[in-house]
Amino acid sequence: MTINDINVNLLNSINLCTTKNENEWEIKTGAKFENGKSIEIYLVNEGKKWYLTDKKTTLKYMNTIYDLKANDVKSCISAVIKIYGFYISGGELSYELENENEVQKRVFDFIMCISQLANMYAFFDKP
Repeated sequence: MTINDINVNLLNSINLCTTKNENEWEIKTGAKFENGKSIEIYLVNEGKKWYLTDKKTTLKYMNTIYDLKANDVKSCISAVIKIYGFYISGGELSYELENENEVQKRVFDFIMCISQLANMYAFFDKP
């Protein structure tokens, strides 16, 4: 292993891949949930607006671990997404991008937010 090998791997660690929808791209990061399933992040274009979304995958994963109807879980979810300025609508974690200069930061924030949501059990006596 050399520093050049490491640099190449780091530069190739995030990839933008097309999907079946011409207005949607998957952002592949290598980040995974504890069960080994990839954390899914999508870039979606709706006219002049661009969004990051998880297409409901985070809450679907969380539903296997948590009682999502419990008040303490709801409160924790709200607190985590508030930190990042994201929102959940219809079970979908989303964020409207203001410009291309914030894409990198917001993708990393998305990964961190999803990871914190998925690992909230560390703060509860029982998931």
